[in-house]
Amino acid sequence: MPKNSRQLTIDEIARIPFFNDLSDADLKILSEMLDLYYYDKDKYIFKEGEVQDSLFFIMEGSVIVLKNTEDGRQEQLAQFNAPQVIGEMALISPGTRSASIMTITPVTVTRFGCSSFEKIIKRKPELAINILRKAGNTVSTRLRKANQTYVKVIREPKNND
Repeated sequence: MPKNSRQLTIDEIARIPFFNDLSDADLKILSEMLDLYYYDKDKYIFKEGEVQDSLFFIMEGSVIVLKNTEDGRQEQLAQFNAPQVIGEMALISPGTRSASIMTITPVTVTRFGCSSFEKIIKRKPELAINILRKAGNTVSTRLRKANQTYVKVIREPKNND
């Protein structure tokens, strides 16, 4: 995972929908804690089962969400295009990744580590609460969508071909 050596500007961070309502002072704090990474097509950003230690913001490109099946295959659950947050559960619940994320185009992501989030909790609790609420809203929105998809699937007539 090639990392870019430059620090993100406040303007670049403000273009991330997750952070677009923050003050310049809050954006400055985040600029010290976000890392920029580039991935080629068909590369994993993270894999199911790995320890959750960060969340990512897709700045450019597209990824797919893959879930391991019992028979050893991977099933595609979703596709996300920039701008989008991925791996948000890392802030909410420690543990391991519940799915894999693979690039389907070249991708630029911004990484926000859980250790940086813990620094923000101590340095500026209001900012930490704002970020945590946004992560929770993302999880909630995705769960609602998954529930709708589940209901749709169980209501579809079964083909007995």
